[in-house]
Amino acid sequence: MSLDFPLQRVLRTTEVHIKKLNILGIRTVRDLLEFFPRATESTEITANFQNITMGAKNTVSGILCDVRQEKTARGETITKAALILDGAVTLEVVWFQTPYILKNLKDESQVFLVGKVDRTYGKVQILNPEVHLNRNVHVGKLRAIYPESPPLTSKWFREKIAGLLLLAKDFVEILPSEILEAENFISKKEAVKQVHAPDNMEMWQKARDRLAFEEIFVIQTRVMREKFLREQDAQNPYLVKFDAEQVKQDLKKIPFQLTTAQKKCLLIILKDFERDRPAHRLMQGDVGSGKTIVSFLSALPILRSGAQVTFLAPTEILAKQHFRSALKFFNPEFSVELLTGSVTLSNKKKIKGKLKNGDIQILIGTHAILTADTEFKNLGFAVIDEQHRFGVEQRSRLQKNHTHLLAMTATPIPRTLALTIYGDQDLCRIDELPPGRKKIITRVISDTKTITKMNLFIDDQIGKDHQIFWVCPLVDESDKIEAKNVKEEFDRIANEVFPKRKVEFLHGRMKGKDKDAIMEKFKNKEFDILVSTSVIEVGVDIPDATVMVIENSERFGLAQLHQFRGRIGRNEFQSYCFLMVGKKDDAQKERLKALERSNDGLYLSEIDLKLRGMGELYGTRQSGLPDLKCADLTDLDLLQSTRDWAINILKQDLTLKKFPALKEKVESSEVYF
Repeated sequence: MSLDFPLQRVLRTTEVHIKKLNILGIRTVRDLLEFFPRATESTEITANFQNITMGAKNTVSGILCDVRQEKTARGETITKAALILDGAVTLEVVWFQTPYILKNLKDESQVFLVGKVDRTYGKVQILNPEVHLNRNVHVGKLRAIYPESPPLTSKWFREKIAGLLLLAKDFVEILPSEILEAENFISKKEAVKQVHAPDNMEMWQKARDRLAFEEIFVIQTRVMREKFLREQDAQNPYLVKFDAEQVKQDLKKIPFQLTTAQKKCLLIILKDFERDRPAHRLMQGDVGSGKTIVSFLSALPILRSGAQVTFLAPTEILAKQHFRSALKFFNPEFSVELLTGSVTLSNKKKIKGKLKNGDIQILIGTHAILTADTEFKNLGFAVIDEQHRFGVEQRSRLQKNHTHLLAMTATPIPRTLALTIYGDQDLCRIDELPPGRKKIITRVISDTKTITKMNLFIDDQIGKDHQIFWVCPLVDESDKIEAKNVKEEFDRIANEVFPKRKVEFLHGRMKGKDKDAIMEKFKNKEFDILVSTSVIEVGVDIPDATVMVIENSERFGLAQLHQFRGRIGRNEFQSYCFLMVGKKDDAQKERLKALERSNDGLYLSEIDLKLRGMGELYGTRQSGLPDLKCADLTDLDLLQSTRDWAINILKQDLTLKKFPALKEKVESSEVYF
């Protein structure tokens, strides 16, 4: 048997369990052994009453007797028994559901019970405990606690993994020997064994530290190698010298003043153009911070040098918005064209012909720009809006001729992510909003009285000719998740709450052209309230929208809620965001209060990363983000150490031929951003 054996050929389990494993991406022995526990708990056994910790989980051994069923005052059936400890001390045992193992258990059997021991009405009880007939992987030592996904429980994982741990010896060591020695790490095979079945807490922590280091080190090595390889191949055919006087003249042409942060980013990008290698920069700024105008100003010196520029947007409606802005900004000095999926075949052919011979200087569009038959005469600068909406290969097509690349994102990037996932890109931030923008007033809403007031306020806002975004987490009703859905809420809002107002709905399952049409109507003020899923997170600018209502806001990350909120407040009017909580007593309310206190996206993303993890930064697990099993991306010391080691190893051998196991792992790992 090898680590790459399919689990269905190895495990004795049900099809339901195998199907759930596949959903989690666990298909081979290797995958299962690399499904690491999130915590451990002690199951050290005691048979002595004096050693029991009240109010906590204990593992106790004794003689189980007098197993019986009783009815509660509510008429529910429970199972009770007596557990006799050393010294004839008796505990009352209570199960709310009868464990299967009790059905064939003889009276007065020796057992091990794992459960919470507490005093109830003067009796010492052990509540709803696990039952074991002997010492096994579940009792007697530290045991692993895994991320559970029914029917896959920690008990199931412990039993199945225990039978496969002998194969841990087959894991190949990918960390160079100098790292193992300098950091005093245990080997990979020992780490896998100790993380699942630790000898003690010290060994479990050693295993976690070593595995966490490897996770981040592989990412850092891949990212830094990308950067070094690009720089090694450095040539800048579109070198443009920075001209301070020309920049001053360009700034005079726009009808407003740039913020200090915008000027700083513009200067950094223009300086990139005169370096000996192509620019590869990521510009981060909240929705409405003015990234687009900075990219337009950055494009001017490239255009004046005779090269072409392209702007790539994730949606057609956003591409059209950029196109309209570009026509105002660049005409008549430079020709601007739009290329999207809805452009007719004959027009596409004309546009691509003009693009190839250089008659089109600025091309704005969607994925349609990335087709094989779209050829530029001399593309000098590519700007990608919301870069995570495009694949790495798609973006690389725009850089094949050493084109300068500027990626833009409204997603707040914590400094820990900047050290890892975005480590191969230079980063600049626009960390202030244009003057005159008012802070969006945000309130967490959780009771009926406040909801009534909110609805009256919204009706008043519509009466003042303002518009409303109303966000729901689901499209259709779900039996499994108690959350508001778009179709149900649309009917309720249109027919019950605001019957005199015009209401429309939008969700991600709609065709692109239908979504664009609805957003265009909303922009043209053909209706008052748009009930939508999270598809409005990145989209068209609606200047008259002053209210954002988010149902079940506890289901979203703070960073994503902040981006939703950024869809309003795009004018001189005061704007408002209402975060509705599904349950009055929801513990998430305190987390959401951070949005009442702050409009700083970076601060909120740092909180999100700490509380919910990297995969939740965007509200859902987003493709492209690495699935970290041990590492903590808030651990700056770990991130810096792995980065330093990655640079050290790559300086020794950029090809990684001296480190074949590491090379294979790095080249087979996912490309993130």
